[in-house]
Amino acid sequence: MYRNTLFIINTFINYKKEGGDPFFNFHSMKKCLYFLQFLILASLFFNCSSPEKSEIIESKTVSINLQEANPDKFDSMFAIEEMMSIGGSENIPIKQIKRILQRESKYWILTSNKILKLDSDGEILGSISSQGNGPGEFQTVDDIRWNDGSNFIEVLDKNSGKLIRFNSQGEFQNEWNNPYLYLATSFMPQGDDYFIYGGVFFSGDGDRAVLVSGKTGEKKEGFSKIGNERGYLSVLNNDTFYAKDGAIEFFYSDSDSLYTLSENGSSVKYIFDFGKFQTPPEFFDRSFENIMDFRNQAAENNYASVFSIQPTDKHIFLFIIQGSNYYTTTVDRAKNKVRIAKGWSTEFGSDFSNLSSYSAYTPIGSDSQFLYFSIDPYSIKSEIDKLSGNPSLPEFLKKNAYVDRIYQDFDQYENPYLLKIRINDF
Repeated sequence: MYRNTLFIINTFINYKKEGGDPFFNFHSMKKCLYFLQFLILASLFFNCSSPEKSEIIESKTVSINLQEANPDKFDSMFAIEEMMSIGGSENIPIKQIKRILQRESKYWILTSNKILKLDSDGEILGSISSQGNGPGEFQTVDDIRWNDGSNFIEVLDKNSGKLIRFNSQGEFQNEWNNPYLYLATSFMPQGDDYFIYGGVFFSGDGDRAVLVSGKTGEKKEGFSKIGNERGYLSVLNNDTFYAKDGAIEFFYSDSDSLYTLSENGSSVKYIFDFGKFQTPPEFFDRSFENIMDFRNQAAENNYASVFSIQPTDKHIFLFIIQGSNYYTTTVDRAKNKVRIAKGWSTEFGSDFSNLSSYSAYTPIGSDSQFLYFSIDPYSIKSEIDKLSGNPSLPEFLKKNAYVDRIYQDFDQYENPYLLKIRINDF
């Protein structure tokens, strides 16, 4: 921090020792001291405010030892708060739930072609399915946020390049078009501005994410430069931002870091360290044919990568890929401690591993306390059908009431369930 300052002082001292300027007098010395004082203050300011220095001071390294991972019980890592069917959706086919937003004891969910508003029990209060190109209409629904500044629900339509705004009753208010919203998959309002993410196919002037003025529509800052991975890394995330303590956290697939963003740039908040399994930065500079070629070559080298990140205020959820192995990891923010599971264990044997975890892998959203997953009843029924001859199945269903409920209700309800869970402290 003081290297530049010491250089200036030494230069000044040496100048005097060597005789200095023949016309050097008291007044010129006084001016020089004023100039020296200015340079010292400037040096301190620029060194203390440098993003590189901020990264070194603020970032935490989270060591994740995959070799120590073993199967763990789902209910030892997570506590189920509730599992909800979507009441009143029997005549509304829902293939996929992309995202969820919890607001004032209500839930807003994005399906592949609808926006649904649910009460606290999961009953539908309203449905928005206005597909088209006009005001309030959408081609796709890709992300959803609450805007504290406007008190509106905002929904991203990446195909139309716009945010559609609704009040808390679900009534259309207005929309905001911006070229940076085309092909974007996630956004976060911040005051009058918006953080926007679009991955490697995004028209963000070579950046994965940008900060755009909500007033002028112009780009204010760019984050995470896209390199050679534009040609193969076709992973898109529908939730890459999390607001915590007034800061915006940012993350995306195949990155080993979680960042904080501001209009002044980005800084690393957490580095996820896999030791000898860490994917080296130069690996991304290779010319892979496609995402499968990238995954296959990463597997050959035993490289690990974070496929999904979902924070809460106390914890961070990670879903990690290493070849054909999958790991579920939780990080305690305050203690910087890690818990990691390689698959799921159950007293009924490995055949019940998928069922014991509800085949839940990557969340569809989070809030300050909870993670949310979408549970596909077809996947649950398929797993149970495979075990139809297993003598342990009846006892398993007896001890796993939520799984049994999905199976018993399948003929009457085939849409996804919402699983609301809390990460257990450790």
